[in-house]
Amino acid sequence: MIDLSFCITCMNRIGQIKQTLKKNLDDNKKSKYNIEFILVDFDSKDGLKEYIINNFKKEIDSDYLKFYFTDQLIYWHSPIAKNTSHKLANGKYIVNLDCDNFTGEFGGDWVIEQFKIYGDNIILHQSLNIYGSGTMGRIGLTKDNFMKLGGYDQGLKPMSHQDGDLILRAKAIGLEYKNLNNINFVKAIKNDKKKSLENCYGKINYNNLMKLNMMYSKFSILSGQLVANNHFKDLQIGVLKNINKIK
Repeated sequence: MIDLSFCITCMNRIGQIKQTLKKNLDDNKKSKYNIEFILVDFDSKDGLKEYIINNFKKEIDSDYLKFYFTDQLIYWHSPIAKNTSHKLANGKYIVNLDCDNFTGEFGGDWVIEQFKIYGDNIILHQSLNIYGSGTMGRIGLTKDNFMKLGGYDQGLKPMSHQDGDLILRAKAIGLEYKNLNNINFVKAIKNDKKKSLENCYGKINYNNLMKLNMMYSKFSILSGQLVANNHFKDLQIGVLKNINKIK
């Protein structure tokens, strides 16, 4: 049984993965719990797949790192990407780990222990609440509760407020919000918003996306639509390939 899954998504972010992935794997491999890392590559063109295959054979063979890739997402869409990685997770607890984030040493143990303290009906937010810190997406909850919420809302625009929307819906269905941002377990590589949007379709403005997504989210919640994606058959996109099964 997997206790916790760190869920990572990536499109053309090999520079960040090179800084974070090995460090995160090393920082959690001596955990007293059973932890896995799920990494989904959305058709990166920067050599990410080759880098993972050539450098993490031991972790892949042991199932500590489960690496998937797909060419079915042409342009970046954060809710779709995150839902895909979370759906693949096997852990009782699942934590979104943006590819520019660090868990900290024994960061998985710390997360599990918070659930032991506060119970499973919480949504754990490890954000530093500092604009530009890159930690807004550090959200953990049980996989059961994630599925009850329908995951991240894929009706949102491709970036911005998908994390806030998930938190607001979680609170609305009765989960207790816990913002616990122990500095030892929350660190990220800083990115500007232009970098965040570079794989999205067209020329878009982050602030405009924020306004549109906040309006959409508010309307959905006020309308009682607390479970997202009822009009989608599945939360993960098709044609995912598990690198463990490729000879």
